[in-house]
Formats: sequence, C-alpha cells, structure tokens
Amino acid sequence: FKDKAKDAYETINKGGDMLAGAAVAGAGFAAKLGMDFDSALATLISRTGATKEEIDALNTSMENVYANNWGESIEDVAESMATVKTNVKLSGEELERTTEYAILLRDTFDFDVNESTRTAKMLMDQYGMSAKDAYNLIVQGAQNGLDKNGDLLDTINEYGVHFEQLGLSAEDMFNMLVNGAEEGTWSVDKLGDAVKEFGIRVKDGTADDAFKALGLSVDEMKKKFGAGGKEAKDALTKVTKALFEME
Repeated sequence: FKDKAKDAYETINKGGDMLAGAAVAGAGFAAKLGMDFDSALATLISRTGATKEEIDALNTSMENVYANNWGESIEDVAESMATVKTNVKLSGEELERTTEYAILLRDTFDFDVNESTRTAKMLMDQYGMSAKDAYNLIVQGAQNGLDKNGDLLDTINEYGVHFEQLGLSAEDMFNMLVNGAEEGTWSVDKLGDAVKEFGIRVKDGTADDAFKALGLSVDEMKKKFGAGGKEAKDALTKVTKALFEME
C-alpha cells in the first residue's frame, strides 16, 4: 500500500500524503478491531467456562456470526452467543444459527436474548423440537400479536408444560393462544392459566360433577386425563365437544 502511495505521490503531488495518512489510519483501525475481537473472545470464554479444546471452535462461531452482519458489535455477538451457549448447550453451526435467531428476535421484537433463549430451550425440551422450529413458533406468535402485553415468553415458559400434559403439541398451544387472543382475551397469560386450571381440575375430582352434567363417564375421563399424551387429548376433545353442544 505504501508503494502504491509513493507511486501516486510521484504522479500527483499531494496524493501521496493523503494515501500515506489513510494507510496509518487503516492500520490503527485494524489494530483496534483486533483488540475488540480479543476482548470479545475473552468474554465468551469467561461466560461459558470454555475448555482449551473448545476455544478455537467458539472463536470461529463468533467470527462467523459477526461476518454475517449480526449484532451491534463483536462484543454484542460474544455476549449473545455466551447466553445461548449457557442456556441451550449448543455448538458449531447450531450455536451460530441459534445466536442469530436470538439477536433477530431482540432487534425485531425487543425480546431479551436470555428470555427468548430460555423459552426456546423449554420448547425444545418439552416438545422435542429443534432450536429453529422453536424460534419460528415464537416469531409467528409475536407476528400474530400474542406479545401485545409483553407476556408471551413468560406465558410459554410457565404454561407450556400444562399444554403438553393435556397431550397438546407446541403448535396446538400457539394455535389456541392465537384463537383466544382473536376472540378478545386481553392477555395470553389468562389463556395459559385457564389451561393449567383445567388440567388440575379434571384430575383432582373438582370436575366430577361437570363430567356427569355433560353426560361423560367420570372414571373414564379422569383415567384418560391422568394418562396424558394421546389419551388426554382424546379426553379434551370429548369434553370440548360436549361443552360446545350445550345450549
């Protein structure tokens, strides 16, 4: 670069001075960026407790995410990746993609990286889905207005297990939340709580008289709800059908 600057100076008097100055500035920027990367890697290592064998892979993942234009800075990428790594225990490309999902949710819907990562982890553990599918559901929920009160992530975290105990899939849960919100329920937390209370009452005897009034077998319903999975979902379908058929 300096040779090019010298040649230019010989051709255009002041050009060499300008280019030489640019070379110095460029070197200074490169040095600062290098220090920023070192600092970011140190943050990633300390936050994750990475072993010596893991450091190179983490460094590569951090650089890949930053090179794909994610994050406000390399330090921001490091902190986000550390949170994902700590909460979800991923590595390699899966860690990179999940970090990108978390940053996208933060920048688009103002979802905290830690909170969205915990929610995705709950969906992954409870329903056996991938990080990509978990984040897709969260995004679709937000796009459908489920976070209008800022409680979507808390609702999924708190009540996801209760939907699953009734044999409902993650897609069922989000569809029910969307349907309830569209019918005018002001908070998805109230919808989640209704499912939780329903799940408790159909098993503890509180709903026995209601089963009788609906013309359903108390013993059969309690057995099915207690079994969970497909049995519980079948029972839920029967109860729902009976409720909707009432005058």
